[in-house]
Amino acid sequence: MKNFITLILVLVSFSAMAQIDRSKAPTPQPNPKINIPTPKISTLDNGLKVIVVENHNLPKISYQLFIDNPEHLEENKVGTADLFGELLGSGTSDYTKAEFDETVDFMGASFFPNSNGFYASSLTKHSEKLLNLLKSVVTSPLLSESEFERIKKQTLSGLEANKSDASSMSSNASAVINYGKSHPYGEVLTEETLNNISLADIRAYYTNFFRPNNAYLVVVGDVTEENAKNLATKYFGDWKALEENIPTKEFQVNQSKGNQVYFVNKPGAVQSVIKITNTIDLKPGSKDAIKLSVLNSILGGGSFSARLMSNLREDKAYTYGCYSSINSDLLVGEFTAGGSFRNEVTDSAVTQILKEITRITQEKVTPAELDLVIKSKTGAFARSLESPQTVARFALNTIRYNLPLNYYADYLKNLEAVTADDLLNVAQAYLRPNNLNIIVVGNEEVAEKLLKFDADGKIDYKNGLGGEAITLEAMPEGVTTKTILDNFIHKTFIADNQKAILKKLKKNKYTKTVYDGTLPQMGMNLELTNLSAQPNKSATLMKANGMTMQQEFFNGTAGKSISMQGEVALSAEDIKEKSQPNYPFDQFHYLNNPNLAITALGVDEVKGVKYYKLEVKNTISEDLKYEWYGVEDGLLHKSESIITNEGESMTITIELSDYKMYGGDKTGMLFSEKQIMNNNGMIIELKLKSVEMGKKVDNELFEGGLK
Repeated sequence: MKNFITLILVLVSFSAMAQIDRSKAPTPQPNPKINIPTPKISTLDNGLKVIVVENHNLPKISYQLFIDNPEHLEENKVGTADLFGELLGSGTSDYTKAEFDETVDFMGASFFPNSNGFYASSLTKHSEKLLNLLKSVVTSPLLSESEFERIKKQTLSGLEANKSDASSMSSNASAVINYGKSHPYGEVLTEETLNNISLADIRAYYTNFFRPNNAYLVVVGDVTEENAKNLATKYFGDWKALEENIPTKEFQVNQSKGNQVYFVNKPGAVQSVIKITNTIDLKPGSKDAIKLSVLNSILGGGSFSARLMSNLREDKAYTYGCYSSINSDLLVGEFTAGGSFRNEVTDSAVTQILKEITRITQEKVTPAELDLVIKSKTGAFARSLESPQTVARFALNTIRYNLPLNYYADYLKNLEAVTADDLLNVAQAYLRPNNLNIIVVGNEEVAEKLLKFDADGKIDYKNGLGGEAITLEAMPEGVTTKTILDNFIHKTFIADNQKAILKKLKKNKYTKTVYDGTLPQMGMNLELTNLSAQPNKSATLMKANGMTMQQEFFNGTAGKSISMQGEVALSAEDIKEKSQPNYPFDQFHYLNNPNLAITALGVDEVKGVKYYKLEVKNTISEDLKYEWYGVEDGLLHKSESIITNEGESMTITIELSDYKMYGGDKTGMLFSEKQIMNNNGMIIELKLKSVEMGKKVDNELFEGGLK
């Protein structure tokens, strides 16, 4: 009987399939019915506005607190609000950070703080336990010195990593260029502004800005309006209001006159980050917002069928991705298009992006493009309503921006009403293809090819923070590559002449240094051992928390690299490079190394100190290195290496300080006791532990014997 039933089911299935005409596309199904409950709002005595959206499908409830203060300038303390947001999740007067996190985890709840408040959720049965935690966050955040210093140090590490990140450099530059430094959106976080911030500033920010009468509490989920208001009163009713108003200021933004080209130099970059952008007058809930969202999806909103992606990736193969975005904002909106492109096609990529922006302002989109995007956005909108965070955001937007209460309920109806004529009209009104800021971060060799795009025929050069790029001063008369290196060598050997240096080298046939270090991002303690011997032998060993992580050695003719991934013999190219004399340090042999091309670039000023800047190019590997030597002390204070491998570049920066003599009068040399290494974003802080020099060295150490 079972087999018979199975056979019948198969036959029925086959019969149904046979009736489908697969030569025709399926008939589109009607749009899903969207049921978005209308948000209900009430205000507590302290001014806290409570927005409630009931949804009893699941026994869950979420709370979003949003502090709606006017935008303001942070000036020389940019980063205060962000640090406060980080600290908000770092414990309260009632709970240490560990206790707070453990309590949240035990309930299976979630908590995400930010500079404007937080988002938290839990099962309905744990709601009051969660609210008790949230009350503590709001009324008595700990804001401790230890957590402040930890987060500040972590942020500084991130800033150090961003110095060599092209996308971060592009974001900084575009913020300053689009908005100007006198606009809140044009302020850029730097080491200087971060170091200006004290814990007192964080506490003052809490006192002045974290107030209920400027706040919304959005409650979404398995709760009634009455119960939500009672809970809000119970847990947040005692939160004291601050009646003094925060002043609202108007801010002006920069306006482009013709297309303007800005270039940020990233030496050794194998790709250019292109951002073509300007500000637009687009407020949240504008009658044009939905139309512009559709327009952006067609231009470059993320799908492979979008015009920018289709042109620059699928057709031209210039990039893996090219996108656009159109964002609304209470102060001022923004349009952006761009991506990352190979150096050799940078100018061609700009040409094609401008072409697509211009085309969409001159020609109607096709019916197929419009139909595809509307269907895609319809499905995405319906799926987004499954997230309580999305529902909370919709409710907050409705009240905060004074939108019609049915704004989101009618979204699909308004989306379907968008026409090709609408899109042409808004494209012409907002995109302004002849008044764009064209911002490129990349290798300086591509800069001149961009001149043709600038309306004034002049490229503005910026640094990675959006400020004016500093032009190097010319080298003083008589200062050359040779004089800079000779001075460094003599200073390092603490010797007045070549004879004295050679005497020391007869006594010092090898040098061994051991550095202790920390890897703050990963909480690791490091030990780095470097051993070198005449004329070109070398061995390095790196340990993390006592465990060997990496080892490399070269005995003068061959060598290996050993890591947790395995053991690899040095390549012929590596051997050729390492075979050049390099003892006691590379710079001692620079001028005699046929594989190096060294150029004295000029005098660079960094934080008020002047340095001679050298460029060192390896003609074998094509790796590039920059070195900064103090004008006053002659010592090496910074190096920046750009290493290229299989089309990808990696930047390693080392800052050297605290030079001290090791060894006696007859053998002594200067060594840097403190080094900070930025390995493509990974920060390693090193402190010199010991130095060993002598005449005899065990050759076994250059065969893998270093332990």
